Parts: sequence; structure tokens; C-alpha cells
Amino acid sequence: MTMIAAATTTVDRPATLPVPDILRRLRRDAARTRASARLDLFRACAMLSTDRGVAGRAYIDTFLRTLEQGLGRAPVIYCEACPQMSFDERWIMALVDAQRRGDRDSFAFLLCSRLPCAARRHVGFLIAGIARTTVADGTDVRKTA
Repeated sequence: MTMIAAATTTVDRPATLPVPDILRRLRRDAARTRASARLDLFRACAMLSTDRGVAGRAYIDTFLRTLEQGLGRAPVIYCEACPQMSFDERWIMALVDAQRRGDRDSFAFLLCSRLPCAARRHVGFLIAGIARTTVADGTDVRKTA
């Protein structure tokens, strides 16, 4: 007697991790800026660097409006309520976390792994601004002080 086992297939789903508050803010702002005009990465960073009191929102808006130029394609940013994170969102969060920890090697590796040389400095500047001007819950540092 031959026994035939029923093959069961399982679909691999991405693990649902808690979505950090800063990522929720990035998603919310990405939805708001989706229809905005794209900015030139170099010019946008030059405008931000002249104002030391720029809020986190300006860094986030500029980052989201120029990231496509750096990546060479539109980043995948899910809606605010989505419990999963895209590869692009995980990369962004890893950059912010490395910057906040002061881990220059990881920060440089992450930038070099996905961006052309010409975009690394500018995207790094914007991520550093986001990490410096926002706290872990996604609010501006100046609002919490």
C-alpha cells in the first residue's frame, strides 16, 4: 500500500515588526509630497545647509522629494497604517539608526550599497538632518524642548 502525503504549500510573508514612529512620519509625509514637484538633490541640500534652524519636516520633505534621483527609481514607501516595512523603508531606518548611534562605518556602508557616488554626500546630509532634528517618536526636537 502506497501512502501519498498531501503537499502543503505555505506562503512566506514578511515578518510583521513594530513600525517605528519616525517611519510613520516618513510615510505620512511621503503621501503628502507624492504629488509635489521633484527637487534637484544638490540644490535642495544647498538651500537647507544655509539655515541652522531648519525643522525636521523640511529635511524629511526634501529627502522624500529627492530620494528618487539618488536611487535612480522611486522608493517603495507604504501607507502609514501598513504593518510591514518595504526594503527601502528598512534601508532608510537603518541609515537613521546608524546616524543616531554615531556608527560611521555602517552609515557609509549603507549609503555606498545603494547610491551612486554623486548622491551619497547629499543623501547622507539629509539623513543626518532627519536624525538630528527629530526624536525617536518622529516629532521635531525643537517641539519637545
